[in-house]
Amino acid sequence: MTPSPPLGAPATVGVRIGAFSVDAALVVIAAGAASLLGSPVLGAAVAAEALLGLWILQARLGFGPGALLFGLRTSRAEAPLVPGAGRAFVRGSLVLLGGLVLVAGAWVVVASAAFDRSGLRRSWADRAADTVLIVAPRGRQDQDADGAPALAEPTVHARTSAVREPLQVSAAAAALPTAPAWDTPLLAVEAPAAVEAPAAAGERVAPVVASTAGSSDDAVVTGAVGRAQLLVVFDTGQRAQIDLPAAVNFGRAPVASEPGDVLIAVDDPDRLISKTHLRLEHDGETAWVIDAGSTNGSELIDDDGAVHPLQPGARTLLEDGTRVRLSERVFTLSRLIGGPV
Repeated sequence: MTPSPPLGAPATVGVRIGAFSVDAALVVIAAGAASLLGSPVLGAAVAAEALLGLWILQARLGFGPGALLFGLRTSRAEAPLVPGAGRAFVRGSLVLLGGLVLVAGAWVVVASAAFDRSGLRRSWADRAADTVLIVAPRGRQDQDADGAPALAEPTVHARTSAVREPLQVSAAAAALPTAPAWDTPLLAVEAPAAVEAPAAAGERVAPVVASTAGSSDDAVVTGAVGRAQLLVVFDTGQRAQIDLPAAVNFGRAPVASEPGDVLIAVDDPDRLISKTHLRLEHDGETAWVIDAGSTNGSELIDDDGAVHPLQPGARTLLEDGTRVRLSERVFTLSRLIGGPV
């Protein structure tokens, strides 16, 4: 059986050549103009800067100007993630070496996808870097745009036969104090956090972001002592403590979907996490997660290591012991001071 590429169909050879030709033309035009207006040395410097820019675009976004024009995207072969600096460097270097050996050699390397019998149409450079060039799905929301994400109508997904409906907890009941005690861990997230206290019934509260950058073991506490709280622990050592019930938006620079949302900013130097990536809703006893249409996706990881990708906009039950992965970040949850009365 032919393996399926992540998130899209493999790009045809003709489209690949067209996209590469656009990038090559832009580099040649920029270098030629600099040579005519300045000197050959300046032209060489501009060409080097243009190639560096293409490498950065491939590493962080998965596409350059040509791929964007033709609706293509470079992805890791095993997961729907952008290549990253290392793979983008290997892929681009082999194409560049082909051009240095023989000018047309760069196009030969790109067109070598026609000889791939796996069905993924991977060129020699793709196989060396373990990447695949796909036709990007149309109509996906740009999660790096400013503003709150517009989610589709939630669809409930559960991996067990018994589906629990979310409990409705009144503000008065949630505020009753209980004796301090540790409860069983719920799930896991990996990333730095930003936190905001949830709004009481009928109250509009502007989101407050609390930075937890660094590897400090101290939790960030929000709200009054005695309330049921949720401890979010990232695999980086970052953590945040939130009053329950709560709705939390995770992302590189998250924005609130509703008044009173808690915002957790995930430390993401590689910018693989969307601005608003994932939403968590917790009523004090039951947790639900919704992928906000993120670029690189979200997954649930069971205790046995089984991975369940989240569909954008689908409201999915989060079971005890399940970890949550946002792109390359993972986090876990623990409930403090018991559940709701």
